[in-house]
Amino acid sequence: MPESASGSSRREVDLVPVEAADEFERELLEVSALLASTVDRRRNQLHRDSLVDVIDAHEDAVETAARLVTHATTRVDVVLAAEPAYSEAVHDALTGLLSGAARTTSRVRLLCTPSTLDWRFVSAHAAEPRVRTRVARIPALVAVIADNEHALVCAASVAGRRASVVRAPGVIQPLVALFDGVWRNAVEVSDRIEFGDKTRADIAQQILERLRAGVTDEVAARELAMSVRTYRRYVAEIMALLGANSRFQAGVRAAELGLLISQSPGERR
Repeated sequence: MPESASGSSRREVDLVPVEAADEFERELLEVSALLASTVDRRRNQLHRDSLVDVIDAHEDAVETAARLVTHATTRVDVVLAAEPAYSEAVHDALTGLLSGAARTTSRVRLLCTPSTLDWRFVSAHAAEPRVRTRVARIPALVAVIADNEHALVCAASVAGRRASVVRAPGVIQPLVALFDGVWRNAVEVSDRIEFGDKTRADIAQQILERLRAGVTDEVAARELAMSVRTYRRYVAEIMALLGANSRFQAGVRAAELGLLISQSPGERR
C-alpha cells in the first residue's frame, strides 16, 4: 500500500448510522405513499395536466430514466438502489451527458448501494468536481430528478412496485429534500481504493473483516499468521486509504463500499 495514499487531501467521512438508515427508510415510505396517493386520488386531473404519468412497461421506464438524464440542463440527482437494468441505462446516459458532443455543465449527484456502484464510471469522472458519487444503505428505489422539475421514481406503493414520471411540485419537492438528507450522510466515493497487488489486497480484505467484527489485534494477527506489529502497520495504512478516524469506522466504510469478502463475518474467539 503506497505511503502517498495517506496524504492529508482525503477528507474525513461520517458514515450513515443504522438509526439514520432506518429514518431514511421511513421517509422513503412516506414519499412513496405520497406519490401513490397523489396518483390515485388525482389521477384524472394530473393526467390532463401531465403532472404524473404511470409507466406500466419496465422497458419504457428504463428508457424514460435515461432520457431524463440526457435532457437535463443544470443538474441531475440519481438514486440507484434497485434493478440492474436501470443502473446500466442511467450510467450510460450520464456518460453521454458528460462527454463528447453532448457535454454540458450539468451537476451530477449519484447515490448508489455497494451493489449498484460502477467503479468504471467513478474512475472516469473522478477529476470532475461537478460529478459526485456517494454510497449509502438505501431501500429498493430508483429515482432520477432532472433540474428539480422532472423526475422518474420507481418504488413500492400500495399498488405494488410501479414507475411514475412526475412533474408535480408537491411530489418533487419532498423527493429532493429526501435526497438531500441522505446525501449529507452518505459515503463519498472519489476513486477506486487500491490496496496494491492481489496478495496485499487479500490481506487488506481479511483485516477489514476483523476490524468490522471488533477482533483484538493479538487474535487477528495470530489468525493471519503475522506479528502484531505488522498487523498494526497494515491497519494504519488501511485507515489512511479509507479516510477513517477509527478502526471500526474503517470496517464499516469498507462494508458501505462493498470491499468486504462477506457482509456478515463469522463469530471469532
